[in-house]
Amino acid sequence: MRILITGATGYIGSRVARRLHAKGHAVIAAVRDEASAGRLRDMGVPAEPLRASLDDVEVLAEAARSADAAVHLAFEMRGGDLRAAVAQERRVAQALADALAGTGKCLIGTTATGVVGNTGPAPVDEDHPSEPGHGAAVRRELEGDYLAAAQRGIRSAVIRPSILTHCDAPHGVASRLVAAARQHGAAHHIGQGENQVTCVHVDDLAELYVLALEKAPPGRIYNGAGANVATGDVARWTGRALNVPVASASREQAAALWGPFFAMLLALDNRMSNERARSELGWQPYRTTNTLEHDIPLLAARLA
Repeated sequence: MRILITGATGYIGSRVARRLHAKGHAVIAAVRDEASAGRLRDMGVPAEPLRASLDDVEVLAEAARSADAAVHLAFEMRGGDLRAAVAQERRVAQALADALAGTGKCLIGTTATGVVGNTGPAPVDEDHPSEPGHGAAVRRELEGDYLAAAQRGIRSAVIRPSILTHCDAPHGVASRLVAAARQHGAAHHIGQGENQVTCVHVDDLAELYVLALEKAPPGRIYNGAGANVATGDVARWTGRALNVPVASASREQAAALWGPFFAMLLALDNRMSNERARSELGWQPYRTTNTLEHDIPLLAARLA
């Protein structure tokens, strides 16, 4: 197939593009400018560049019409305005849906497991409602657009990535926690550290996108959830790797240590089930178990 991808220069998108190429598909990668096209080449991503930003919805729509499927991975939050970013995402989703309506082609969108907010003590499935007042729940409006596309003759689906793990993730959670612990001489968790967050290895997540392209029925959402990990355990692994003490921090202190986004992320008790992806798509996230426990010592050594 010829598959249009937005976000192919990103950490997830580049791996999705490589995996699709390895399976014999041709990838058309939307890139904002020549610099992005150059980055695509430098990264060795096997894709044909298409000059189009997320604002160029007509160009993206035309490319989708001539492709066999489309995967929307790019996300731009300009100036920290989540609602504006979601509005842009919805414009892209609508343009792609208009282009593919009635064709039966596949259209994959992206949100995040964080749209649900706090879940409580048991892992929840994709139908679980968002926590009332949770800011990221606005992205569920985008999920609704993809579900509605299934009523227009499109095999649409949404993937919800969770916290990415992989020892070479340059801006991931593990890198941020290790750097902060080294700088401040202690590895922190928020409160008692009993809350859990959902993590997934980036290569497992890339495989989930490919499986959804190949197998997903119309109008489905899939949690890209590998393992649920207690934040206190993450702090203990970090402390052990750096030989520093483990300490509790308030939400405000954590924002100063890690930045507001990571503090918000690691304050959640966000436990997600991957049963739907396993049963419907045959997804097996092999690389996820204890990945952070494995990653953190490697990052500690690399950043020393």
